[in-house]
Amino acid sequence: MNTYSMLYTGLHDYLLPYNWTQGFIAILVSTFSTTTSCLLACYKMIRAKPAQIMRPDAPQNGKRVLLEKVSFLWRRLSFTQKSTIRNLFRYKKRFFMTLFGVAGCMGLVLVGFGLHDSIMVVGDKQFSEITHYQAAISIKNENSRSVDGLIDELYSRDAEIIPLSIYEKNVELQSDSATQEATLDVPQTTDNINKFFTYRVRGSHENIDFPLDGALISEKTATSLGVTIGDKIQIKNGDSEIVSIQITDIFENYIGHYLFLTADTYQKMYGITPEYNQLFLSYPNNSESYENELGSYLLQQDAVQNVSFVSETIQWANDTLASLNTIVYIVLTSAGLLAFVVLYNLNSINIAERQRELGTLKVLGFYDSEVASYIYKENIILCVLGICFGMFAGVILHQYVIRSIEVDMIMFGRTISIFSFLTGAFLTLMFSIIINFAMYRSIKKIDMIESLKSIE
Repeated sequence: MNTYSMLYTGLHDYLLPYNWTQGFIAILVSTFSTTTSCLLACYKMIRAKPAQIMRPDAPQNGKRVLLEKVSFLWRRLSFTQKSTIRNLFRYKKRFFMTLFGVAGCMGLVLVGFGLHDSIMVVGDKQFSEITHYQAAISIKNENSRSVDGLIDELYSRDAEIIPLSIYEKNVELQSDSATQEATLDVPQTTDNINKFFTYRVRGSHENIDFPLDGALISEKTATSLGVTIGDKIQIKNGDSEIVSIQITDIFENYIGHYLFLTADTYQKMYGITPEYNQLFLSYPNNSESYENELGSYLLQQDAVQNVSFVSETIQWANDTLASLNTIVYIVLTSAGLLAFVVLYNLNSINIAERQRELGTLKVLGFYDSEVASYIYKENIILCVLGICFGMFAGVILHQYVIRSIEVDMIMFGRTISIFSFLTGAFLTLMFSIIINFAMYRSIKKIDMIESLKSIE
């Protein structure tokens, strides 16, 4: 809502009514999950004989693992390494619970960093890689035919300025399933269009040539309309005038909805020559003093209605998108809590169920640090496996979340950086290591005599 309040004028106060349907579903799922787990545990207990319940559960039987059949590798493992591998598959429930718990943590961490990557990359991609002009000038309607004179004055002022006359109008695009407000852009010429726009396919970055026939439409606009290359859409220009056009290509774009046509295509569709009401400027000097001086000069011209600089738009975009970082902090905090809760509980159960085993190791002469290492190796291996599974889960969840939080006029990035993968894996591993150190006290407190007492 804070993001929306920056996008729309006058949206200062807003209400957030509680969604009772979603709340009821969340309570129902939580209750069902905990109650089912409790019932299954109770059902197993009431089926057992009283004498059996009063005795501690016997440890799981050790079984041969698949790795043992790879004899050349199995022979090179030490005793503790062999024991660790067998123990991993000895307690299958704990194996899968730890695996899914760590995978969930890694997935959430990756979503958090992925959201940051997808959100903060928008401004840079849009204004550095997609659009290259530095200023946009709105021409007054009664002076729309005096654009050439303004261009001559700009040339005389600064020979390095490159102008592009363009007709721009807000239109309504319609498909069979949806409607979308968009900006129709008709450049006067496409000879130097690459100095102002880069048309490319997202992902492959394959360049797209400006089509001589048909329409060039932005990706998010095509997604909103549910159309693809080759489909036809209707352009509603005004109250009643509706024309149909075929989509020739779809280009990568992050801010706004756009439809590009050539001047010839526009003239064929509407029977008139477009009156160019915008002037895009490209120049090498991006200093604040230069733009302030240029803006003051332009506003003094009779043909100029308004001047906007891309540098101001970049600042607006960064401020708007930075407000979404709150989501990132919430997700990362949730991931950390999940890791601590899951790993701490599983480690506590693991140590409690294996007290006799760990007590036996102490009797055999293992130091506390060696007994702890015996447990830690299993946890670290499970953590690494969970991280690998969590990466796949995180990518899928990231794609879902990033599409869910997009506002209408902005398309977020779809990729996660390698740095985020590495940082997410490191943090998840650190969570596991911290829990291991926290459990060291429990391992150290195991009493050999009490653990090995007869249970008859």
